[in-house]
Amino acid sequence: MTARLLLIMGMLTVLAARPAGAGPWSIEPRLGLEDDYTSNPFLSASDLQGEDRVAAIFDLPLRYDSDQLEFMLRPNGRITDRKGYSTLGSNSEHLDASGVYASGLSTTTVQAELARDSSLYYLGGLINRLGVARDTASTSADWTRALNERSAVELDASWMRVRYAEPADLDLLVDYRYWSAGPTFSYAMSERDTLKLLGGYGVYQSLNGLTESKSESLQLGFERQLTEIWTLSASGGYSRSMNSEKVYLFGFFFLGTAMSNQDSGVYSVTLTRRGERLNLKASVTQAQQPTGFAYLSRQDAVSIGATYMWSERWDFAVSGGWTKALTPLGTAGQAAPNGRDLDFHYLNAGLTANWHWTPQWIASLTVTKISQQYGPPTVSAASTNVALSVARQFLRTQF
Repeated sequence: MTARLLLIMGMLTVLAARPAGAGPWSIEPRLGLEDDYTSNPFLSASDLQGEDRVAAIFDLPLRYDSDQLEFMLRPNGRITDRKGYSTLGSNSEHLDASGVYASGLSTTTVQAELARDSSLYYLGGLINRLGVARDTASTSADWTRALNERSAVELDASWMRVRYAEPADLDLLVDYRYWSAGPTFSYAMSERDTLKLLGGYGVYQSLNGLTESKSESLQLGFERQLTEIWTLSASGGYSRSMNSEKVYLFGFFFLGTAMSNQDSGVYSVTLTRRGERLNLKASVTQAQQPTGFAYLSRQDAVSIGATYMWSERWDFAVSGGWTKALTPLGTAGQAAPNGRDLDFHYLNAGLTANWHWTPQWIASLTVTKISQQYGPPTVSAASTNVALSVARQFLRTQF
């Protein structure tokens, strides 16, 4: 398998090394090999077994740039020497696309993604010792228009569909679709301060047609430019989620629709630093999010990420995140243990060091720690991953 990966990378290298031209299209490939060790690849609470994998990593951004239009198509991912999506080190394939069109006082941004990876990245080992393939299709659009020198209006909409390759004898994860839309009005009170009013409406539906959540939210936001490099933004408000579930007797006789409400406050606080060498972003949020269960989940999250350019040859990245999700489970195939909602905690932290041997060759060392706890009954598991990769960053080729 390793020989086949090397052959594929060699063919891509030949294609990427074509002579440069002068045109609106460009490609800037990055290809490499990675060897990683995972201490608990299944995120199992017991019977821990380490795993070592070799993978080919690829990132092939294709760009189009003109005066008003920018477009990018970006295949990326990792192909390992083993099949399947049952572990943290499984294959992942992504196809990302984005476009920006600017005209006068308005800007339109469109994004789309097709992805396949392991459910363990998003849900941990909720189905103990079993990760499954997670297929995602999503798209979003954002339109912003300046009304005058101080005020602007923004309209955004998004849609996503997620399917899990869960075995027929298990019924925990729910295939779903989710769409949302909402307006944002912003008013610049001064050069440093901006006031915002945000509204949102979303519909979360299981693909089997049994459960549905309709959510509404309204928030007031504020953004302040603290200094030239520091920015603080905050928003807070209220969200109401109306849940419904079709109830059947013996799976055939329709008895009616069970209704419930899930109301909570929503907020977001973000601190950002943008400098020449150090970039930092820290945030605290609470929101109703789709997660692959019967209804929307209320998620409390804390995240931090930083990058530091130490020299021309060395740069570092640090990331960390903590998530708490409270998920009301449906009665049809998703009964909550002991009649309670599912309480889920997920913690991840990572450190990456990149050594730029030459402007084109990069060696990277990444250490990642993942910890989870869910229940009732309470189950805990953790895993450590160490990965070493060597990649070639090809020069930008225009045509």
